[in-house]
Amino acid sequence: MKKKIIKILVTILIIVAIASFAYAYYRISHKEKKPVVEEVKKEDEIQTKEFDYTLYENKSDLYKEFFGHLKEELTKEEVNEEEYAKLVAELFVIDFYSLQDKTTSTDVGGLDFIYEPMKENFILKANDTIYKYVESNVYGDRKQTLPKIKTVEVKSILKKPIKISTASDDNGYVVVVKITYEKDLKFPTEVTLSLIHVESKLYIVGVK
Repeated sequence: MKKKIIKILVTILIIVAIASFAYAYYRISHKEKKPVVEEVKKEDEIQTKEFDYTLYENKSDLYKEFFGHLKEELTKEEVNEEEYAKLVAELFVIDFYSLQDKTTSTDVGGLDFIYEPMKENFILKANDTIYKYVESNVYGDRKQTLPKIKTVEVKSILKKPIKISTASDDNGYVVVVKITYEKDLKFPTEVTLSLIHVESKLYIVGVK
């Protein structure tokens, strides 16, 4: 009788041990992933009487390079406005079409350069087109191949009157930018942008 009780106790202990191990394994293997949340810090800024732009550390190296050119131009005693227009166009293209560094499909780039009254519709259109199939990378495990810009170059710039439903500018700009990607994924290689003035600042009102 005593041996039988011992066998029963041993069996129970073995079952408990197996169950505990199984539960621990389940908890580890099914542990909920935590989002990769990082505070995006300000890296640089342009603050003058007429201009204000901010550079954050999560931007690409190419974007940072062109932001440096923008800062150099806008802090001159006399700004070359055509060069300013080119840099706005280039910075927008770099940030908008470089999808590899975007966290989700709602992380639309280039918004600092979009005319404020058009921004909401611009975001909606971007989410429904070029950003539509961007997979989430909030856990840092995305495997999707997305475009990354290698170089941008202004192909042409033309000063001309521009009129939209909410604004007009007799001294606007039309800038054509050529894009080269790290890998050809059939994304746009040439973009035409329309820019207008809001006081001294230039904003994009058209993207084709």
